[in-house]
Amino acid sequence: MTTTEIPKFTIHYFKSKVIDLKPLEAAYERSSDDIANDYNPFQLKSLQNYNPIYGQFFSLNASNFNSISFNQRYQIQDMMNVINQETREPSEKSVFIKYSPLIDPIRYMIGKYKTAAESVLILPTLDCMDSHSACHTKLLDSNNASYVDNFFSFLSSKLLHGHQFLNSIDYYGSFLGIQNKFKVNVIDDLDYLNESDYFKDNFNKLFTILRTDSESDEFMNFGSRTNKQRLVISNTPKHNITMEEILVLQEENELINESNNCSDVVYEKNISKSSSGGSTNSSNNSEANYSTDNDEDGNNDSDNDSDSDSDNDTDSNNDDSEDGDDDNSEGDGSESTFSQEPAVFAYINKFPVQLICLEKCDGTIDELFEKDKLSCEEAGSALIQIIMILITYQKCFHFTHNDLHTNNIMYVNTDLEYLFYKYNNTTYKVPTYGKIYKLIDFGRSIYRFQGKLFCSDSFAAGGDAATQYNCEPYMNENKPRLEPNFSFDLCRLGSSIYDFIIDDEDDEHDFDDLQKTISRWCTDDNGKNVLYKKNGDERYPGFKLYKMIARGVHRHTPQEQLDYPYFSQYALTNKKAKKIDMELVFDIDVIPSYV
Repeated sequence: MTTTEIPKFTIHYFKSKVIDLKPLEAAYERSSDDIANDYNPFQLKSLQNYNPIYGQFFSLNASNFNSISFNQRYQIQDMMNVINQETREPSEKSVFIKYSPLIDPIRYMIGKYKTAAESVLILPTLDCMDSHSACHTKLLDSNNASYVDNFFSFLSSKLLHGHQFLNSIDYYGSFLGIQNKFKVNVIDDLDYLNESDYFKDNFNKLFTILRTDSESDEFMNFGSRTNKQRLVISNTPKHNITMEEILVLQEENELINESNNCSDVVYEKNISKSSSGGSTNSSNNSEANYSTDNDEDGNNDSDNDSDSDSDNDTDSNNDDSEDGDDDNSEGDGSESTFSQEPAVFAYINKFPVQLICLEKCDGTIDELFEKDKLSCEEAGSALIQIIMILITYQKCFHFTHNDLHTNNIMYVNTDLEYLFYKYNNTTYKVPTYGKIYKLIDFGRSIYRFQGKLFCSDSFAAGGDAATQYNCEPYMNENKPRLEPNFSFDLCRLGSSIYDFIIDDEDDEHDFDDLQKTISRWCTDDNGKNVLYKKNGDERYPGFKLYKMIARGVHRHTPQEQLDYPYFSQYALTNKKAKKIDMELVFDIDVIPSYV
């Protein structure tokens, strides 16, 4: 790769047919749970190529709108093979399919779409893009979290193949369809669901619920990239459960949460702290990372610490008391998480989804932290790779991930000994320790491409990240403007790593470089830990953590991290840099902006 100006990649479309699911359906090995619930993920109807983002870039008509795909390098053929869209040559590559819901499954189960039951099953077409369409407006919106996730996955793959950015996830196409049964883990939402009369009335009609304590099949994904449980609680038989048993499960879930300080929990490090934003309590649909309508942004949060840290946690730039309905906020249901509780799966009949086809990675960084498989040096390699990813994405797309935690960072195994980056005229030589890291799950992302803003509808009123920011396209003119924060992602990531590596009794003077880095990322502009007060209590429970990071953390941009010794150690002197073959170097300085 040369240091001269390099051309931009371009996007266009290829003619493409929808994938034939019949062979995949026939080949899928169903578990006993699947058989009991008549579940096969490849049973979909009305499968189509088109999604509304296509209309942002292409001139479409009735004859071509549903026979195209983006010009990513490879298109899925089956779970083990892809085809090069230019040469039509097949290649053997393992494929991961993410079944991303087009509406929020939890809101669906409590009846928030009951007056639109038919419209959510009408997939968007070119004819639907008018005010009289029978298709639900959420499915027509280009900012639907699923479409935003899918499109950035495509852009990521363009960086991979157009600029040889090895830290980008590869993308093999997408399709919309109505899944015969959609599977989602609802363990963290049992209380909320059981409060709904609609849920009770339609239980075992529109949806069923199954409890399982076995590990999920790693071959498939049901609304998230991982479904593995950290802790097996009992040997309860797998079966469809009754409403009475749901009440029992609620009580068990509460007991499990209370037992997080037991010695047999999987975590190698401290697990007595249970930060809502931390690695011990992240969940697809839980309140931990959901906006609620009665948050006060921490304005009245008083630190009742026993030491000098007793001032109020307030934000001088924020005086908004959130308003809205009393509903649980809307989410995409597709966040990647591990849960230490046993799984309770809901099977929803006839549900609109997007199949996002990606390269299959080898694991998550969460697994590595959980199993204590990252030394300080190996973690440094992982974190500087993540830093370089964020620097690149921010330069190219003004990108913020907005939910970057340890289960949204995957790795692929590699034989490459080193990765080389160039940024601000400095070359960095990073040992891989056999792993290349990649970001996934862009359902809450905000980014720009070719003059267009793509902002997940998670930030819309009622969305699962509503009120985190206040800017277009969901600007509330009655509240102060709050733009996407380039320091947000590392702080959010730090909050998910913190409990893995830092214990209550640890003396910060004895911290190694990894602990110092994560501790720093978890501090706000006033030097306070955003997770915990000095007495160990949570500082900002639930989604308030997200809001306060957005408002009060501005010193953790990825660029600033390169000045710290933990990361500057990878910088080469000019003399050594000149000896490196520039074809091996990913030169961020010459990568163009696509904003």
